[in-house]
Amino acid sequence: MRKVSLLLITLFFFFIMTACTTDGKEIDDQVYALILGLDKGVDNKIRLTIQYPTYKGGGGMQKSEGGGEDKKSGQIDNTVVTTIEASSILEGINLLNTVTSRRISLVHLKKVVFSEYIARQGIKNYLEPLARFREIRRITQIAVCRGSAEDFINENKTLIGESISKSMELMTSQSQNTGYFPKTPFETFYKGILSPYGQAYSTYVGINDFKHLKPLSEATAPLRTEYPILPGEIPRTGDLARETIGTAVFDGDRMVGSLNSYETRYFMMVSGGFEKGIFTLEDRSMPGSAIPFDVRLGRKPKVKVTFNNGVPIIDVNLNIEADIGAIQSRIPYEKLERIDELNDLIADIIQNGIKKTIEKTQKEWNTDIFSFGYQAAKHFFTIQEFEKYNWLRHYKEAKVNVSVQANVRRTGLMTESAPVRYSNQDVLSEEK
Repeated sequence: MRKVSLLLITLFFFFIMTACTTDGKEIDDQVYALILGLDKGVDNKIRLTIQYPTYKGGGGMQKSEGGGEDKKSGQIDNTVVTTIEASSILEGINLLNTVTSRRISLVHLKKVVFSEYIARQGIKNYLEPLARFREIRRITQIAVCRGSAEDFINENKTLIGESISKSMELMTSQSQNTGYFPKTPFETFYKGILSPYGQAYSTYVGINDFKHLKPLSEATAPLRTEYPILPGEIPRTGDLARETIGTAVFDGDRMVGSLNSYETRYFMMVSGGFEKGIFTLEDRSMPGSAIPFDVRLGRKPKVKVTFNNGVPIIDVNLNIEADIGAIQSRIPYEKLERIDELNDLIADIIQNGIKKTIEKTQKEWNTDIFSFGYQAAKHFFTIQEFEKYNWLRHYKEAKVNVSVQANVRRTGLMTESAPVRYSNQDVLSEEK
């Protein structure tokens, strides 16, 4: 009996450890899409653009006979960009399988980009197949393009390294280094359009035409420490044309507006997604001089929602830490008796910025992308009671109180800003 039992157990493991014979596929029998773009179609419902690798080594761009990129074949940086019109996303991919030697798979899809036109019309019909299709991972990033998604994907290249896949992953991680745009995995975005506690948002992307950088001039330029920037508006030249900066704001499945780079930082501070970023502030004691700070959250933001005679009251408390990057005025703020001046400067700027950002979401869109509804729900006995109250409708009525405490923790490699010496100055009078 022992021998028979051992034989049966062995045979059982043979069966369960064998490879799948129905849908098993070799790795190189498929091609894995990196990014998928959706635009409004002309002859059919949607225009679908996909970028996938060619599996050709050697780096560099695929060249045509006349030099440059081979636009006709869609080859860009060892990838192929192809566009098709179809009645649905899945059918479009199926049609593309008729012109590729390998089946197009979405299991490693890194980003889905909607054109702003489609986003403003409503994207629920496009999200349905993505949510239901088993190949779509919940960590796939969602973005809205300020313009055409097809044009954006055609500019999805890499100048550093050979792998566009790695370039896209590192680009997404820049959110934690700058705070200029949020990470928006599919799971978070899809949950946002269905949730009664808050509403959806996504990364905002675009293409720069390199016309925003003005020619050099000898005229004195003002110090601009905070100015609105949206995708495609960064004053720069060279490098890649694609840009990721700002936040697309949704009400349900429709885009209703956007937050610029600085408003995005304030939004992420309140929602807890901000990790660090450089803030340049103007020196109050010497206007025109800048003080850059490396800013981060000191601890998790505290949000509390109460009700007073039926009116929601939202209390937001933030603890901010900062390191001094430079003091252009050379005023010794590092001294203990003056460090509070910098703390007050940082706290005032961030507090006012957060107030204006929350007010914008209330008055312009009535869209709670902060998900304050989770705190408001604590005052209701049941989920049904909370849903009947309809927090999303009452968000615009809420009164908001913001409190920010800032602490400068480090002064960098300098402990004192010594004055600059000039030959025609009296040192004693200067130090006085």
